[in-house]
Amino acid sequence: MKTNEIVIGKVKDWLQQENKSYQWLADQLGISKALVGFMLSGERTLLPKRIEQIADVMGISTKDLLHYEELKQGPLTVQLRGNASNRRSKRELEALLFAIEDYVGLNEQVK
Repeated sequence: MKTNEIVIGKVKDWLQQENKSYQWLADQLGISKALVGFMLSGERTLLPKRIEQIADVMGISTKDLLHYEELKQGPLTVQLRGNASNRRSKRELEALLFAIEDYVGLNEQVK
């Protein structure tokens, strides 16, 4: 995930949790609401100094704002629609499930 995407996601989540508006953030940063909108939509790249300012407004360190946390909500679920009606489809589905289980097992060994 790109730095811009990480920061944008965290800022949007924080604004929603704190019940703050784009206008409020713009006032805190001394910029226009339109610029905040462009930054949080990804149309404008967040400059390092702006990331520092946003972290200060949020009351967290720049490192925490930039840190990407993987989802740790439990096992992932794959949901397939339809059914495997012939032997070839069934074999391919079994091979896919085996590959997924193999990947998950290897991934856990690396951690």
